[in-house]
Amino acid sequence: MNSNELDDMNIYDILGLNDIKKRPDILSEIKFNVTPQVMMEPRFQAHPEDLEKLKEITGYMFYIESETEPPGLMLLRIGRSDITTTIGKIDEIPAEMLRTAIDKPALPPTHGMYAITDEIRDWLKKELGL
Repeated sequence: MNSNELDDMNIYDILGLNDIKKRPDILSEIKFNVTPQVMMEPRFQAHPEDLEKLKEITGYMFYIESETEPPGLMLLRIGRSDITTTIGKIDEIPAEMLRTAIDKPALPPTHGMYAITDEIRDWLKKELGL
């Protein structure tokens, strides 16, 4: 599956943990330092500094979706044109980690999206072999 196919995915095609583990093209582009807050910052592509920022965040980021019950750990693709697509959902994450991240957020949520915690980041790195 290439990046165009990832753009055309629907919720029924979403990647799971084992799928993501087999995708070096995704694993090498996961940006653990990109948060929903950073991703949602306004950018104007005519400004060189905004284009540079977009280059820095282009790739994949994990976030916690709080608008579902139970909350979900999701993988978001951030494209070079600033278009995002949710392409993955990690069902294996312990529910208590997600609940703690929502109850005691490291950063305020934006649009129902919470940043992952250090604990979740470490868990993901271990599970993904990073």
